[in-house]
Amino acid sequence: MTDPSALLQQEADAWARLGSTFARVPDGRFEEPTLTPEGWSPKDAMFHVAGWMRDCAVQVGHIAAGSFDPAKETREAIERHNQRWFERSRSMSPDDMRADFLDARLRMVEAFEALDDVKPVAVEWFEESGALHYAKHVEDLRDFLGEGTE
Repeated sequence: MTDPSALLQQEADAWARLGSTFARVPDGRFEEPTLTPEGWSPKDAMFHVAGWMRDCAVQVGHIAAGSFDPAKETREAIERHNQRWFERSRSMSPDDMRADFLDARLRMVEAFEALDDVKPVAVEWFEESGALHYAKHVEDLRDFLGEGTE
């Protein structure tokens, strides 16, 4: 059985690494579209991570309510989410983006903490949207900053 407190600690540690890496992005480069070959900026990546944290909070709520439908998360649906969030991120100010990022994380953690019964699918959502996802983007950001990987 998975220990929810250990998962929450892993997420918090990974969150701290992600936050400190984003903090090293100079303001003048936050919207520079060279983070990924697809033209994402650090701002776009921040919104992307926030989008998955928000979705995790919703899905964990569905899991708790017994209404979760795994069939809705197809590869095509995931790509549509990513594209929609990428387009939406372009219209947000950096300050609004940072506030949204913090709010999305709070929602995700609160939803996970509220679970009475931590099912494997909730663990998967929490890990994939949290610590594992953060690590991928820490790598991207470190490369963008010329720091290499950890």
